[in-house]
Amino acid sequence: MIYINQEVSVMNAKIEKLSEMEKVLSVKEATNAQLLSLFSRFGLGNLLRHLSLEKHDGIDAVPLILSLCLFRINGCSIFSAYRNRFHGLLDTGKNCFYRMMLRPSMDWRRLLIGVVCRFEAILRKEHSETGKPVRCFIIDDTTLEKSGIAMENISRVYDHVSGRCLLGFKLLLLAVSDGISTLPVDFSLHREKGKEGAFGLSEKQRKKQYRYAREASNPDKIRTSECDRSKLDVTVEMLKRAWKYGIRANYVLADSWFTCEGLIAQVRELAGRTVHYIGLAKMDRTRYKVNGKLHNAHELVAMYRRDVKQCRKYKCLYVSLRGSIGTQPVRIFLIKYGKNEHWNILLSSDVSIKFINAFELYQIRWNIEVLNKECKSYLHLGDYQGRNFNGQIADCSLCFITYIVLALGKRFSSYETMGELFRAEKEQLLALTLWNRVLACIEKLLKCLSDVFGMTPEQILGGLLENEKAMSELKGIIEALQESSADSERLAG
Repeated sequence: MIYINQEVSVMNAKIEKLSEMEKVLSVKEATNAQLLSLFSRFGLGNLLRHLSLEKHDGIDAVPLILSLCLFRINGCSIFSAYRNRFHGLLDTGKNCFYRMMLRPSMDWRRLLIGVVCRFEAILRKEHSETGKPVRCFIIDDTTLEKSGIAMENISRVYDHVSGRCLLGFKLLLLAVSDGISTLPVDFSLHREKGKEGAFGLSEKQRKKQYRYAREASNPDKIRTSECDRSKLDVTVEMLKRAWKYGIRANYVLADSWFTCEGLIAQVRELAGRTVHYIGLAKMDRTRYKVNGKLHNAHELVAMYRRDVKQCRKYKCLYVSLRGSIGTQPVRIFLIKYGKNEHWNILLSSDVSIKFINAFELYQIRWNIEVLNKECKSYLHLGDYQGRNFNGQIADCSLCFITYIVLALGKRFSSYETMGELFRAEKEQLLALTLWNRVLACIEKLLKCLSDVFGMTPEQILGGLLENEKAMSELKGIIEALQESSADSERLAG
C-alpha cells in the first residue's frame, strides 16, 4: 500500500549538511492539490465495486491501480519501483501488479468511461462548467511503436508522421472536449494486414508471437477481437457507448481518413439526429451532388472558384456550397490558404452552419493531437513492451486515467500547460519519497547512537535540544518524526 504524507510544511527545515533536502524539499506553496487528493475525488473504489472488481485474490485493486498511476508519473516501471521499494512507500509484491495488468476479467473500458463521468460530475459539483459550451467528440488514431516481434497481435503499421511502416499498433482514440478540457473516453488497438495479408511479418516471425487462450465471457476477448476489425465500425460503437453512459456532445470531429458517407450517416443517427459531423475530406474522386449533378472535389474547385469569398480573420479564401455525399445532405467548404495553390475540402452535416463557425469548430480537433503528444511525452503512452495483449490495454487505460486526473488538477489550478502540471506533480512526489528515505536514515542513526551511548533515542534528542544552535537545526526533523509516527499509528488502526 502506498502512503504519502500530505502535510509538507514540516519539510522546510534548513539543514546545511543535507543539501539534497534543502533543494528537493523546498516544495512550492502555490502547488496545486496533492496528487492523491485528486485521485481520491474520483472514487475509484466505488467504480470498481460497480464492476465487481474491487478485489482479486484478496488484494484490493484500488491501491494497485493508484500505485501503477504513480509509477507512471514517476517514470519508473513495475520492476524498478519494486527493486527500490518505491523509496520506502511500497510493500506489495511486484507479482500483484503484473497480475493486475494481465487480469482477463478486468473491464478497463468501463473503468475509463467511469472516470470520465466522475470528472464531469466533479465539475457540476464545483459549478465549474463553462455555461452552455459546444461539446465535441473527437476521433483520431496514432501509432504506438513497439520493439518485440513476439508481442501478441503485433504487426507493421503505416505511420503518417514518419511516412514509413513501423512495428507496433494503431491506437484509435475517442475523446470529448468542452472547450477547456479534452478527455480520452474510449480506445481500441488495431493491427494492419498489409497488402499480402501477413501483417508485415514473415511466417517465422508470426510463429514466434505470443498466444493466449481467452474465454468468450471476459472483456479481454472483445478487446483482442477489435484488432482486426474496421476502425470505422469500432468508432461507431465507441460513439454509441459514450452516449449510452451519458457523455454528450453536439459535434463529431475527425480528419480526412474517417470522413465518408457511412460514418456521417451513423453520426446523424445518434440521439435523434441532434449530433452533427464536421471533418476534412480527401481531394480524391469522391463525388458530391451539387445543384443536381455529381462532381468530385477538383471539379467543384474548377466550377465555383469564381464564387470565392475572403475570410480576413483566418486569411484564407473559401467557397460555400450546399450539396450531399450519397444520401447525406452536407455543407461543402472549399478552402485555400494564403498563396498555396492546393485546395482543401471541409464537410459539415449541419447545412446551416457558417464558414467561420465550421472552421473554428474543426480547429478543436487538434486538441486530440495535443492529448496524444502529452500522453507520449509525459505519461509514457506506448512504452509498455509486455507480450500479453491484456497488458497493452491496461497500460493505455492507466495512462489515460492518469491524464484525466491531471486534467482535473489543471482545471482547478493556475497552470498554463499540462507539462508544467506534470513536472510539478512529479517533483512533489519525488520530494515526498525522498523525505521518507531521510526519515528512515535518521531512525537508523538514532538507534546506532543509542546502542553506543546506552541511551534511548529520545534522551539523545533531548541532549541535543539543550543546545540552541542544534535545536534550531533539528526542529524540523523532530516534527517530521512525530508526524510520521502518528501517521503510522493511524494506518495501523
